[in-house]
Amino acid sequence: MRYHITHRTVFTYGEPAYDNVNEVRLSPVDNPHQAVEFFVLKVIPATRLKRFTDLYSNPVHHFEIGHPHQRLSIESQSIVAVARYIDYAVLPYGFSHSNLNALRSREECCEFLYDSRYVQRSPQIWREAVDVQDGSTDVFQTAYALMKFIYDNCTYLPGLTDASTTAADICEEKRGVCQDFAHLLIVYCRSLGIPCRYVSGYIWDPGVGSNETMRGAQASHAWAEIYLPEHGWIGLDPTNNKVVNEQYVVAATGRDYDDVAPVRGTFYGGGLQRSMEVAVKVKRIDYDEE
Repeated sequence: MRYHITHRTVFTYGEPAYDNVNEVRLSPVDNPHQAVEFFVLKVIPATRLKRFTDLYSNPVHHFEIGHPHQRLSIESQSIVAVARYIDYAVLPYGFSHSNLNALRSREECCEFLYDSRYVQRSPQIWREAVDVQDGSTDVFQTAYALMKFIYDNCTYLPGLTDASTTAADICEEKRGVCQDFAHLLIVYCRSLGIPCRYVSGYIWDPGVGSNETMRGAQASHAWAEIYLPEHGWIGLDPTNNKVVNEQYVVAATGRDYDDVAPVRGTFYGGGLQRSMEVAVKVKRIDYDEE
């Protein structure tokens, strides 16, 4: 699968803003399952972009706009090739809960076992996770059941939550969007000792004529990944009740949303009347297209 992805964010300020400092994580990552063939980031007002890699190996762009401005546009264009990397006929069963303690000392797992800003474990959350586990001894089976539980019991409602909503809030309310459901799956898994991390990226929706409609395809998407020895990180999307496949493009991974926000910045001024508009388009393209 090969995709052309456009992600545009426009901030409009009621009064001039200045000293606007931003970090953006909009460039898809190169990994064994996907290859970035093209990426360009355009910022208006024009400014110098600095690129670096963060602690979780995510590509990050940093920029600063010192002079006054009333509009900021951030647009990324990328072309990504994604290889098939999950066989639904041979799902990664076979790793037992009794072996999870051995993962605590593994460097790739340790940060994804404990609490983080949006993911705080509690006795109530642990009890709910144990109830869903229902005696399962297989880690993938448990994680799959938790994903399905969220899909079946949580209502997808855009606009109800915001960037401050935590996993505990969603556990209580059972309403939200993909970011919230990813956090909830992560807190359930970590409560049971399963290494689990947050993923931001994009999802391709086949659209009209397809047997499935993908929720969350109109914006940047979020899901979770669990770690299984011999298999690595396996993605689970509770928003769509789907084991992640070649329809998904990874932009960044981290402990939770706080580590991977697509756009994050600070500025002075701007007035009280401010707005933000985000538009995302994921188009499947053929290899013979320009």
